[in-house]
Amino acid sequence: MEYLAVVNERRSVKRYDKDYKMTKEEIEKIIELAALSPSAWNLQQWHFLIVTDNEKKEQLKKAAWDQPKVADASASIVVLGDLDAYNRADEVADDWIQKGYLSEEGKAGLVDTIHNFYKGDQTKRDEAIRGASLAAMALMLTAKDMGYATCPMIGFDPEAIQKEFNVPKNLVPVMMITLGKGEAETRERGSRRGPKEIITYESFE
Repeated sequence: MEYLAVVNERRSVKRYDKDYKMTKEEIEKIIELAALSPSAWNLQQWHFLIVTDNEKKEQLKKAAWDQPKVADASASIVVLGDLDAYNRADEVADDWIQKGYLSEEGKAGLVDTIHNFYKGDQTKRDEAIRGASLAAMALMLTAKDMGYATCPMIGFDPEAIQKEFNVPKNLVPVMMITLGKGEAETRERGSRRGPKEIITYESFE
């Protein structure tokens, strides 16, 4: 699809063809493209818990306040933000050196800068959520381009998900996204605030 069509036609779809099964290759292609999203220092704070097994989806549904779409969609995805992404600073530096963006002598300085920036717990959490959210939006647009429907969700118990699915403590549940073959959305899109309502130029006075 053309990009403008993808943006204009993407909807949060709540009803799915429960008999339709996406292939693992299709799901992984969507994730691969979503992972092209930007992140500070290319630390790539996102991780995806993809649930396709019917029993596991029912388990996830319970943690998501029994919302039917969690079980009906081909896959229900928990988008996770990595609090420890800064520990990949050495990998980032080595990649930059290989690509000629950084000298060998500059590696230690870059690694120290990254670690110093992420000293605070709040910064770690903010960046985990920010990075994961950028990837989540890219995931939804990519899915739409490939002919699939999605719905972002905040209605779930993150602690229950972490416990029931053995999610490591450094991975924070940011949102859930249902993914699959959606049924036609008949409701009109909710109204959007226009540019005059959401733009301030230069400064607030």
